[in-house]
Amino acid sequence: MKMLAACASAILTLPIAAQSIPNVTCLVEDFPVKAVVAWQFPQTLGQVQVVVLRDPSGEQEARFDLTHGASLISLRYLGHEMLFGQTAGASVSLFSSRRNSDPELRHTSKYWAAYSPDQGGSSMGIPAVTTGVSCDGPHSMRAFAVLQDRGSDNSFQGRPLLGVQNGEISSNFPAGYSTPYSIETRASWIPNPGQGPKFYLKLAQDVVNASDVASGPLEWYLNVAAPWNFEHATSFPEDCTEQAPCSGAATNAMAIGRYTDVEHTNGVGLVVPTAGWHTSRAYLRPNAEYVVLLYNAVWAAPRRTFAAVLEHSLDRVSAHRFSWYVCVGPWQQTKKFAQQQTPADKTIAPVEAELPAFPVQKRPITISCQTTDFKPQPNQTDHAVILRDPADEQTALFDTTQGGALVSLRYRGIEHIWGYNGGGLLQMAFHNRMENGAWDGDYNPTQAGDGSANSTVTGIACKGDASVDIFTTLLDFNHNNGFYSKALIAVWGGRVNDMVPLSYSSPYMLETRAEWVANPTGAPKYYLKLNQRLVHIADEKIGSFTFDFAAYTPWQFTVRAVSPSNCPCSQTQTSYMAGGWYLDDLRKEGLAVAMPTSNFPEANVSGGFNSDFMWRNRSFHLSSQAALDGVTANSFTWYVMVGGWKSVERFSARLK
Repeated sequence: MKMLAACASAILTLPIAAQSIPNVTCLVEDFPVKAVVAWQFPQTLGQVQVVVLRDPSGEQEARFDLTHGASLISLRYLGHEMLFGQTAGASVSLFSSRRNSDPELRHTSKYWAAYSPDQGGSSMGIPAVTTGVSCDGPHSMRAFAVLQDRGSDNSFQGRPLLGVQNGEISSNFPAGYSTPYSIETRASWIPNPGQGPKFYLKLAQDVVNASDVASGPLEWYLNVAAPWNFEHATSFPEDCTEQAPCSGAATNAMAIGRYTDVEHTNGVGLVVPTAGWHTSRAYLRPNAEYVVLLYNAVWAAPRRTFAAVLEHSLDRVSAHRFSWYVCVGPWQQTKKFAQQQTPADKTIAPVEAELPAFPVQKRPITISCQTTDFKPQPNQTDHAVILRDPADEQTALFDTTQGGALVSLRYRGIEHIWGYNGGGLLQMAFHNRMENGAWDGDYNPTQAGDGSANSTVTGIACKGDASVDIFTTLLDFNHNNGFYSKALIAVWGGRVNDMVPLSYSSPYMLETRAEWVANPTGAPKYYLKLNQRLVHIADEKIGSFTFDFAAYTPWQFTVRAVSPSNCPCSQTQTSYMAGGWYLDDLRKEGLAVAMPTSNFPEANVSGGFNSDFMWRNRSFHLSSQAALDGVTANSFTWYVMVGGWKSVERFSARLK
């Protein structure tokens, strides 16, 4: 077991007025498991890294699995394991049932063809990816993860996302799939008003739908998996069943548990306060094992999985915040704790119509990506997605190891992107000055990462080599030199970052949709269009960000071009902003980027140049300002244009 440092180990002597460095260290250890990587896979997983929390009395230890969405994998009470402890413990699963008109499916379980964003399982070997974690000593934890589709797209989504792990797209058959749903978990201990144990474990969670599509009705499964010998089940209220569900307003809380004895004195339960759910459909399920739900199987894994189930929908770019408790000890105290919860709001959301039946798929859905390896440095090999324009003049590589940033763009054999490290790609970055303490810092979530560690790509959808859709969770390029008080240590491949300086994640998700658009003004025949959405997936206020549309070109591009030249400008002054670097004064060969000023109707836009003499690159930056406070999103479009400057100006003048 070790404590990860939040800064270099040397003791710094700081001025009295200096900003204090946030301490977000976590107690971590390698936790032994022996479980298959995914159901029906022969490969086994030998260990996972976990964050360890201890209750203030020293009676309980909780372990959160960084490989599987920061889900609770182990809870020990007085030295005894109260959960299954082999990659299944306590986690959240969502189900959106889409009934097909195909007669083949009429008599199957509704979960047979359900969309299922899931925290604790895996999608054909792709787990829910943990992106960042922070702790307050051994007593509390905050973690972010992106849910995977446990059904491996058995619901035939219209825009499914292939799962990505460590920058590599799932290549299994069937493939593993990701989702645009993030989950924030805040774990802490609260006093138990009963006799014992002294504390219960509280899981406060936010699930964010980061997509631009509403979820429709969702069943939320709050699951706990206990050891097999916890065979005695009990619940409260006893009459909240799937056949006769309760209204969330009918009870203060729902509780269910499993115990080793008929008196229910030794075991584990969960308590879900119903306040804030506003649901007309809630019930308790004593057997919530996934293979039972999916296949109605009489057999199951050697564990006892039970759940509270509540229906609640998520609008586009919206969050649902809720809390629940994992309670060890006797059932009577767990039940009493449930009864003591704050009464639920009597407001009930209207019952939503079921989603329309999805069309029968006559042919397999094809979202395969054309991929390659890319070597930014001699000893570094990244994975990349290939796009080619329809005229076969240009080849673009989006680096899936480094956040999906554009790492290479070749036009007629000439490279137009510098591309040698994560700080010199064509990408989005965001700056907040973080004016706290004695100095001004720069909080800098950046698409590719921080130059040492990489931003995590969590899902990708491709249309061959014609277009790509990439979801990325951003790292702070400046390693928290802005002293963001809620800093998150970056997690990669299920392990926390341990470099010096540390790498930090951020609660921002960037969706990038890249495609080719015709250039009617001359050569080349196509330009690259980037539609992007920045989604803030945490309920907090940061203030205004400077949006930085950065394009880094090779050193030999020495001549500048910008239009309009007298900006910053407002939308009333110009309809576009464009600029870039060219080989010579004729400006017939180079790279420019442009955007419509309608991206930022309430702010000025500008363009700026930089030459880095150490790294030998040239860059041009489009910029503007906007705030993203709370769970919200900002969408914008920009263009990447090789060839001559005159064609760029003519094309940009048409932007709206």
